[in-house]
Amino acid sequence: MSSIIRMIKKFFVSAFVVVTFVAYVLHERVVNPEGSLSVTTPMPIAAITQPIQVAPTATSTSAPAFATEETNLRPTPTATPAQLVLVATPTPQILPTSTALPTSTPEINGQYKDGTYTGVEANALYGWVQVAAVVQNGQLTDVQFLQYPQDRRTSVRINSRAVPNLQSEAIQAQSANVDIVSGATLTSRAFIQSLQSALDTAKA
Repeated sequence: MSSIIRMIKKFFVSAFVVVTFVAYVLHERVVNPEGSLSVTTPMPIAAITQPIQVAPTATSTSAPAFATEETNLRPTPTATPAQLVLVATPTPQILPTSTALPTSTPEINGQYKDGTYTGVEANALYGWVQVAAVVQNGQLTDVQFLQYPQDRRTSVRINSRAVPNLQSEAIQAQSANVDIVSGATLTSRAFIQSLQSALDTAKA
């Protein structure tokens, strides 16, 4: 009797194993129809009593292949940094519309600068001759005698006639190039020397 019971138990266990194996094969074909069935080791009996856990098929989260190919087809931007070239341009100078002339600059209309210019003392043997040249508007307008020989009566007589002649001739000539006054040679030569030095200073 006990042997019959053992045989019945073995039959039911074997049937249960076969049914379970068939169910497992059908389940694998439904979940992964393209997969191939390869059975290398029979499932142990002890594992039959526990529920079979089927791992879910891993779903790839990566982008599809066509997206990768499309990305590869895109032109890769060159990483050349832009070069900024600075060209220094000269800044134009803005000139004032009107420039006032300095009032201290004398206006030059002739060959001499306006003003009064003192000549050197020139030896006339019997005394010294020194004159000052007065220039206005660039022209010699006056010749002033600062000193001349007049301590003797002869010198006074000679120079009283020579001085005005020398003055007028110099103004008319606008230079020290004057004729020698007859009888007043020494005074005339000293006058020319002193006036020439004054006009050299007054030249424009």
